[in-house]
Amino acid sequence: MINTKNVIFTILLSVFLLTLCALCTNAKISKIQIDSDTIANIAESASKSVVNIDTSIEIKDSDNKKKNDFDGEAGTGSGVIIRKDGYILTNYHVVKKADKITVTLKDERKLLGKLISFDNYSDLAVIKIEANDLSVANFGKTKELRTGDWVVAIGSPLGLGHTVTHGIISALSRHVGVTFGAAQGAFKYIQTDAAINPGNSGGPLLNLAGEVIGINTFIIGRNAQNLNFAIPGDYAKEIANELISNGQIKHSYLGLKTSFLEESQIKAEGAPKDTKGIYVVEVVPGSPSQVSGIQAGDIIQKVDGIDIIEPTQIAEVVRNKKVGEKIQVKLLRDNKVKTIPVTIGNLPDEGS
Repeated sequence: MINTKNVIFTILLSVFLLTLCALCTNAKISKIQIDSDTIANIAESASKSVVNIDTSIEIKDSDNKKKNDFDGEAGTGSGVIIRKDGYILTNYHVVKKADKITVTLKDERKLLGKLISFDNYSDLAVIKIEANDLSVANFGKTKELRTGDWVVAIGSPLGLGHTVTHGIISALSRHVGVTFGAAQGAFKYIQTDAAINPGNSGGPLLNLAGEVIGINTFIIGRNAQNLNFAIPGDYAKEIANELISNGQIKHSYLGLKTSFLEESQIKAEGAPKDTKGIYVVEVVPGSPSQVSGIQAGDIIQKVDGIDIIEPTQIAEVVRNKKVGEKIQVKLLRDNKVKTIPVTIGNLPDEGS
């Protein structure tokens, strides 16, 4: 005999599950849906918080006097308004050494800008204009990005203000070059194929919600196309807030140049063939590494108990430490294991 209550319950449950699946499917579709107005809507809204930046460097004669109004070097870039009272985030290389900074708003007002503070390491700077009630950019979450996500870039390529381009995120967490500041190798860029040219530097890379998820910074290769890189937006915002609050930033630093460990280096060390680690190519004189006794030719195997097999790994560890903290570096030298304590230093300023 069929239980009527059980049949009704089964039917209702089936309807509920089908409805739930339909809602989930629609939610997924709406998340990635894009139509002919999407980019235009983003550009119209986000452009209000994007500025054009023109700079000039005066050329002076032997008496340190300006030659004339037509002499000097000119530059152009972009920026993002981050506070209503005139604070603007841009790349440091856009305003570096500028004697005059002119900021053009979306409404075509031109205002003089003043460099408030900068950070050589991240290539970020904050400038200020005398204005109020400005449109402020909204920042998205970099951690939510995925390769293949649509993005929009706004800036002033070659001085052509508020130019809009679009593309996708080509890759995430790109390590583009490892330099002496060990933390610098941990810098992870967003790679995009959205058209970016000289003058876009300092401008925003946006998601389809119109949120800043990157600060466009540089391109690679004269003979290559669509290799463009942006500083992650959450990191840029953190740096900007720190620059406004404190005027400077401390970056963790070891003073090492390392590379992947090669078979020839293992053989020269007289170590077993299955030896793992990274090779110390160079140690910066006077750096925390040099003071602690790390030498070129050492094979670093562990840092604070973490196995190290790529140069970027040690950079990640250092980046997550504060200046003044100690780390334990386990290394191989003359086929003997040593553990060396190193006190994290502050990345030296390369100068303005």
